[in-house]
Amino acid sequence: MKRLIPVLLAVFLLAVLIVPAGAAQKTTVTFWQAGGDATSSGVIREIIKDFEAANPDIKVNFQAIPWAEDPHMKFQAAIVGGTIADIFTVGDPFEHVLTANNALEPLDRFVSKETKADFYPVFIDRCTVNGQLMALPWFGTIRAMFYRKDLLAAAGVPEPTTSWTWDEFVKYTKKLTRDTNGDGVIDQYGFGTSGRYVSQFQPFVRQSGMDFVDEDKEIALANNPAVVEGVQFYIDLIRKHKVTPPGITTINLEEIQKMFAEGKVALFIDCEDTSQRFLKEPALAGKFGVGLLPHNKAHAAFGGTDVIVMSKQSKHKEAAWKFLECMVSPKSMAAYCKAIGFSPARKSLANHPDLNDPIRTAFAKQMEVGGYFYFKHPKASGMSPLIRAEVQQAMEGTKTVEAAMNSLQKGLEDLLRK
Repeated sequence: MKRLIPVLLAVFLLAVLIVPAGAAQKTTVTFWQAGGDATSSGVIREIIKDFEAANPDIKVNFQAIPWAEDPHMKFQAAIVGGTIADIFTVGDPFEHVLTANNALEPLDRFVSKETKADFYPVFIDRCTVNGQLMALPWFGTIRAMFYRKDLLAAAGVPEPTTSWTWDEFVKYTKKLTRDTNGDGVIDQYGFGTSGRYVSQFQPFVRQSGMDFVDEDKEIALANNPAVVEGVQFYIDLIRKHKVTPPGITTINLEEIQKMFAEGKVALFIDCEDTSQRFLKEPALAGKFGVGLLPHNKAHAAFGGTDVIVMSKQSKHKEAAWKFLECMVSPKSMAAYCKAIGFSPARKSLANHPDLNDPIRTAFAKQMEVGGYFYFKHPKASGMSPLIRAEVQQAMEGTKTVEAAMNSLQKGLEDLLRK
């Protein structure tokens, strides 16, 4: 027994001291996602599970913040409070805003030339600020025209597989705005939209060959005749032609999606992820398609990308980079895009068998015909509220389009001078 006591003590010390010391060496990395739902979170958790198995010295704490909770605002508050995640996703161009506030870690020293070369140049360009790579693209997206095949056929309207002119768009949306049961009340509208989102009306401005701001020259153009023309066309759809449902000034896009699914809206503008959800709805089987937005002087559809960034405050940058690299790897990106419906940002996934179908091809055609990204100006996040507020007043009729754009011009000029 006397001989066993030292042995038992040694075993006890190994259990108490050595094992906890080894466990204490595990690095915890925090990852926050802007947006996300049950499907996307499920995919990410599977990626994390595989990553932790391959990297037993790293633990990843994950949290998704829905878009409805304004994750960008929460991220800014966390940065000020010193509690921001090691890595997190943001919607482009918010990485430019954070870079201007010295909140992000440049990624150039982490990324190999081979990895960087595998991303489409347009996305790398969006992630580059003053010559430094401040983010990596996670996926790409473009908005296209959703349409109800059955409603268009019933009204004798051709499917928008080629881009309609503005005149044709007005003509067809008026034909699709109908009292289908003869009770004197409109119960089917040609076009669903919402004034809550700049991406819903800015395409019409771009289709006029102009935009609210020339960010390269840093000048406001809101009262330019071409901008006024684009906004006026959008407002006329609502107030003059009456082809949109009531209450769309502040309606949530999810409500428009629901109306489309119920056959109360024939056309609306949305992204790939919505099409993937619709494909799973038995009631919509064979009834919906994705086509092209109309055009005027130019073709234009709002495109975008979510990007992954590293916080400058991170105390575990090497471990954070390992997980960031995993998230944008071809395997992880393919899994995420397959589940959610977005387009991969890496060239090596262009012909991936799980990422080629007629719906995705339609979105790719829209990007090819004409797509654009939102302002990447450091003050872009301040532009959106100004633009939205003035267009909403025009939608409500409290201001004419000309008055709204004159007011917006002043607001944007003041913002750019700050």
